[in-house]
Amino acid sequence: MSNSSEVKIEGHSHSASPRKISSAQFILMSLFAGIVVGIFFGEIAGRLQFIGDIFIKLLQITVIPYISLALITGLGGLQRSVVSGLAKKGGLILVLVWTIASIFVFLAPLAFPDWPSASYFSPSLTEPPQSPDYLRMFIPSNPFYSYANAIVPAVVVFSVLVGISLIGIDGKEAILRPLEVLRDALMKITGFVSKLAPIGVFALLASAAGTIDLGELSRLQIYIIVYAMLATILALWILPTLVAALTPLRYGNILRALRTPLVTSFATGSSLIVLPMLIDQCKLLIGESQQRTLVITEPDQPDQPEPLKDDEVESPVEVLIPTAYPFLSPATLLTLIFLLFGGWSMGSAIAPSDYPMMLMAGLPSLFAGSIIAMPFLLDLLKLPQDLFQVFVSVDVITVRFGTMLSAMHYSVVALVGTFFLSGKQHIQWRAIIKLVVASSILITSVLFGVRAFYTHVVVAPYTKADVMMGLQLKETATPAIVHTALPSSLPQQTEKLASMPDIFERGILKACYQPNEYPSAFYNTATPRSLVGFDIEMAHRMASALQVTLEFFPTVDEAEAADALNAGICDVYMRTLPITPGRTNIFGLTLSVYTSSVGFIVRDYRRREFNYWNSLLARGEELNIAIDASRESQFSARNLLPDATITLLRDMNEQAQLLEKTSNDVDAVMDMAEEGAAWSVMYPQYSVVVPRPAIFVPVAYAVAKGNDDLLAALNAHLLLMKENGFVDQNYEYWMLGGAAKSDRPPRWSVIKDVLKWVD
Repeated sequence: MSNSSEVKIEGHSHSASPRKISSAQFILMSLFAGIVVGIFFGEIAGRLQFIGDIFIKLLQITVIPYISLALITGLGGLQRSVVSGLAKKGGLILVLVWTIASIFVFLAPLAFPDWPSASYFSPSLTEPPQSPDYLRMFIPSNPFYSYANAIVPAVVVFSVLVGISLIGIDGKEAILRPLEVLRDALMKITGFVSKLAPIGVFALLASAAGTIDLGELSRLQIYIIVYAMLATILALWILPTLVAALTPLRYGNILRALRTPLVTSFATGSSLIVLPMLIDQCKLLIGESQQRTLVITEPDQPDQPEPLKDDEVESPVEVLIPTAYPFLSPATLLTLIFLLFGGWSMGSAIAPSDYPMMLMAGLPSLFAGSIIAMPFLLDLLKLPQDLFQVFVSVDVITVRFGTMLSAMHYSVVALVGTFFLSGKQHIQWRAIIKLVVASSILITSVLFGVRAFYTHVVVAPYTKADVMMGLQLKETATPAIVHTALPSSLPQQTEKLASMPDIFERGILKACYQPNEYPSAFYNTATPRSLVGFDIEMAHRMASALQVTLEFFPTVDEAEAADALNAGICDVYMRTLPITPGRTNIFGLTLSVYTSSVGFIVRDYRRREFNYWNSLLARGEELNIAIDASRESQFSARNLLPDATITLLRDMNEQAQLLEKTSNDVDAVMDMAEEGAAWSVMYPQYSVVVPRPAIFVPVAYAVAKGNDDLLAALNAHLLLMKENGFVDQNYEYWMLGGAAKSDRPPRWSVIKDVLKWVD
């Protein structure tokens, strides 16, 4: 055989004849075309998601049954000694790849610059962590349920057990042969669907590029870039180079053979659907490498090992790739970077001493998937659960780089495992040393380069406070007069409190409110400035339902509000007050508006000190807590922390002044968690913490004590607003940050913002 022999990769012959566009090149062209179309058309391109979804579902048709059949037929046709070797060799490869990925995770913080951050309240702050159900995930007590619900680990366990049980059984060929035929048929279906990849990839990338929120990209670009770079370096450099250093395969040939499944996995965001393609390409790659082995000898290297026989290629590849799938992928392991990113973005970086704990807890929990594991890991590391919402929003971007890395990872397990299992490995220590040195230089340069770039060139400004201060009311405002102060003198008690007929007669609902209480009642920075917030929105909705106008009066605290109500200056106190027995002696309280939780506004680096009530109680008088100066707030604080030192705050201005100080005059400010989170948005050096177990308190509005007629009417309107969903919508809009999202301008696009062809 001469050196001029042709080498076929992916079924294409490398010869002097004109080269045709390969399927991988066609997919790459579709990928870039999709990005261009998405940027050009913007949100209009989101309509193509339907086509992309069809493509993904077509690819998914054969995945689960193919994995199962490949494992059963692959294992069933082997000897027990071979299966033992697969477990040992495959396990060593997995551990090696996990070790490399873990090093990448711990090096990632080198790229983080010093940027402030904060977030709105999230209900996850009050939720207990959920542990993954490992029994259901890995034990197929009902195999049909596992198949129907695509519980891949359980399907793999079931298939492995069936395959192993067939080893050594007489007459097993009677069942293996039909299963092999069915497996090959599924592969043909996958091949047919794969021909549609250019269309599917184009639709998916156009939709993604046209609908990704540019604001989120700006805020989370550090994590996205670090994850994408590390995943890409692992997928396209370190792992294939490692294969080339341990086997007779060459780096360039590895990438050429695997480019179609790599690009497809990147475009679809799924590594599962390319497993059949990976198996096919790995078998072709190993088979073609044997031809070169007979004619090519590396300089300064001993003779190449003997070629693998057909059965030494087929079965190991078909077993190793499906078996590796349910095990932890390095792409999933890299999501631990988000925990480090979250701690950094909150101003409380995770200490290196906590890295071993994070890794030991992360490895088993991530078997359930990052979406399931992340809330548990956030709680373990004492990070706010609202970071989970951020993780979910950005995962749609990073998942594409992760699936590409996962596809390469499964190929590495199959390629290295096959050669090692047959004893035909070709370890090149010089190449391994070069890989370590070159990779160390590359990773260091990339991480410190990102840090320098975002520290000195692109410094993202903190805009969340500005966004919140610029918010508008969700619905059309009722005509209103907003006073800047109460009348100079208040009568002690009006002879007759305004009833609902009185309010209808004068056509005005008079409401007191608490100024500068974010996000319930505050002046925005719009031109002209207006009074906005959750409580203000509720007042406007009540007035609209009553078909009257509004008149707002500011009050400093609860005592002044009670005086204003009793004097008839205002009819209702539109401030969500915690319902307590003591307040019922001062006000007439409405039905519960929503249920809040007790939280603390603390400096970021002290968040962990406030995670549990028991630890706060143990600190006794050393703990200094600032609270609202009302008698009921003092009573509640004493009830929860009887020995703590209490610092009283007369109004919201005093609270703002306290948070603006750089010194630690107090340890924390006690507040309702929703409002505390909004204050942390205004002052990002602070976070809101809800100690465990969470203490829930219903909150309500108030009228003057004894004004039962008005109270009954307001309760009726409040009940209607709760039943028609307005209260929940208002809560999501103001308390959970929905307002900041809904007020974003439409996505930028060439067709709208440059050519002006559409509005």
